[in-house]
Amino acid sequence: MEKFLDKVLCAECRSLQSYEIRTEQHKREWNGKIYTYNKRVAICRNCGQQVTVPGLDDLNESEFETKCRGECDYILVDEINDILIKYDVEKRPLSKVLGLGEHTIENYLKGQLPSKRYSDMLRRVLASYSYMQSFFNDNKEKMNKLAAEKIENKLKYYSYINSHNSPIESIALYILNSKYEITNMSLQKLLYYIEAFAQVLLHERAFDNRCEAWTYGPVYPEIYEKYKSFGRSQIIVDQIDLSDDLDPQMREVIDFVLTNFAIYNGVTLKDLSHSEAPWQNAHSGYSEKEHCTELISHEAITEYFSSVHQKYDLSKEIGVKRYIESLGVI
Repeated sequence: MEKFLDKVLCAECRSLQSYEIRTEQHKREWNGKIYTYNKRVAICRNCGQQVTVPGLDDLNESEFETKCRGECDYILVDEINDILIKYDVEKRPLSKVLGLGEHTIENYLKGQLPSKRYSDMLRRVLASYSYMQSFFNDNKEKMNKLAAEKIENKLKYYSYINSHNSPIESIALYILNSKYEITNMSLQKLLYYIEAFAQVLLHERAFDNRCEAWTYGPVYPEIYEKYKSFGRSQIIVDQIDLSDDLDPQMREVIDFVLTNFAIYNGVTLKDLSHSEAPWQNAHSGYSEKEHCTELISHEAITEYFSSVHQKYDLSKEIGVKRYIESLGVI
């Protein structure tokens, strides 16, 4: 929410006056097309005349441009800034690596409208590190050594977090490409429940990796290490369609688990896992905050969730819901 001055000079009253901000519909041309938009205007509370509030015109301009760019599907200025952040690059080096004029990105950030072709190109650069990699391979010699090294390091990082060379990595990346906001904590617990439901519903292992009974619930160390740089924040990866990488039945189980468990945040999922025998037994003998790396076996998970399945029928959403409620966490 923008913070404006409490009082401004009213030309009519010739003194500082309080005001209210109203919204009026206006028409305005942008890029050869007429748009109707909502414009904020400030009205003096004393005399009812319009007054000038510092920052209000800038806000109107910004929101008008955002509306127009959005309706025409042009890249937003904020999205161009996101490119600079994503690849740790300055404006001029980015122009060079993309094969543009030296001041092009700088001009775009000042409000110059790119052509639709360049707008689409920039959007794709933001969305796909591999697309950016192709530009970098072609144009890195045009950049100074430091700028090139910074981009190269970022590209290596994105290549790593988007890699999927094993079943658990493919499933993790599939989860991260879902519609849910996933942190490292929630990712670990979702993998745990996917392992459990695959054992119970398909009678097969989703992956061979073992989880450990850490303080905050079951954790697959290799996946935790891969995404630990995100800390407690949402993990952001490039959008990759992994549907063909997963067996259709396994994908159904994964989607079923996401529908029923990804709606909860990482802390709630941790609390659920703390209420279950596989984690409790593996963590037995350790204090609540004591570091623990004891393995939770496939057999322990299968035995526990098979008994849960017999009681609640985990193949149905109502059964899963009743089971979760029975844990007394939610």
